[in-house]
Amino acid sequence: MISIYYQNIKTGAAHDITSLVSSAKWSTKRAGSPASLELTVIADEDVVWDHGGIVTLKEENTGLFYGYVFKLSQSHKGEISVTAYDQTRYLKNKDTYVFEGKRADEIAAKIAAVFQIKTGKLANTGYVIPSLVEDNQTLFDIILKALDLTLINTGKMFYLWDDFGSLRISDVAESKLDLYIGDSSLATGYTYSSDIDSETYNKIKLVRDNKETGKRDVYIFQDSNNMKFWGVLQNFEIVDENLNEAQIKERGDKMIELYNRPKRTFEVSAISDLSVRAGRAVFIGISEIGVKQFFIIDEASHDLLKGTMSLKLKVV
Repeated sequence: MISIYYQNIKTGAAHDITSLVSSAKWSTKRAGSPASLELTVIADEDVVWDHGGIVTLKEENTGLFYGYVFKLSQSHKGEISVTAYDQTRYLKNKDTYVFEGKRADEIAAKIAAVFQIKTGKLANTGYVIPSLVEDNQTLFDIILKALDLTLINTGKMFYLWDDFGSLRISDVAESKLDLYIGDSSLATGYTYSSDIDSETYNKIKLVRDNKETGKRDVYIFQDSNNMKFWGVLQNFEIVDENLNEAQIKERGDKMIELYNRPKRTFEVSAISDLSVRAGRAVFIGISEIGVKQFFIIDEASHDLLKGTMSLKLKVV
C-alpha cells in the first residue's frame, strides 16, 4: 500500500494527502534528469500548496521518493496539478570545475558539498581520472562525464540516484533486482529495437598531443569485418597528454568492446513493482524474440493508482 505526504515548509503543516490524490505518476531516469512525482489532487482548504514544499512517497515503511514542489496549477474543476522533483533537480545548476586525479565519487561528493546536497553512500568508483575540465556545464553533466570515463576505462558501470533524500552512487552489477519480467510474469506488452545509428562505433580514433615532437600521436582501434557490413562508424577523442601508450591502448580496447555492437533497447509495459527504478538491472525473458538476459533500466514510470509501469531498457 502506498502513502503520499505533503508538508508546507513555510507553515510546517504536514498532511497525509493519499485520499486526495486522483492520479499519481512516479518517474525515474538513469542519466541527466531528476526523479519526479506528478500528482493530481482534489483541492482542500486545509492543504496550502506552495513551491518548495516537501512531497514524499512511501510503500508501507519504505521511502521511495523525497522531493520538492516545482510546478503548481489549478483548474476550474477544483483539481490541483503538482510536479515535485527529488534533490537531483539541483544538479541542473551550471558551473565550471577543474579536477585533477579524482575519482567520480570524489567529484560528486565535492559538488554535493558546495551545493548543499545531502549525500548517502557513494560507492568507490575505483578509477582515478587524470584530469577533468568542464566549463559552464550542468552539475549532472560533470558527474555523468566522470562516470562515463570510469565505464570506458574500467568497464564498470555506476549510476547516480537519490535514495529518499540522499544522493548516492551505486554499482549496477551490485544492484540487480531479484525480479523476472517476461513470459507469464508481470509483462503486458513490449517493443524491441536494434540500431547502429547512435552510440555504435566500429572505429575508435584516439589522439594525444605530444609536446616533445609538437605533433599529435594517433591510435586506431577498429573492427575491419564490421566496417565491411556497416561502413565506417568512427568515434574521435583527444585523450589526456599524460596518458602513456599502455593506458591509451587499454582505453581504446575498452571503447571498441563497449561500442562495436548494435544498440539494443526494450520498451516494456508491465504490472507495477515499486522496486523497479532507473539505474538498476532487471532480468527480461521473452521467448518470442529469444531474449533472456539482464537489462539496465534507463527509464521507469509507475502509474501508482492503476498499478502499471512502463520501462525503457538497454543491454547491460
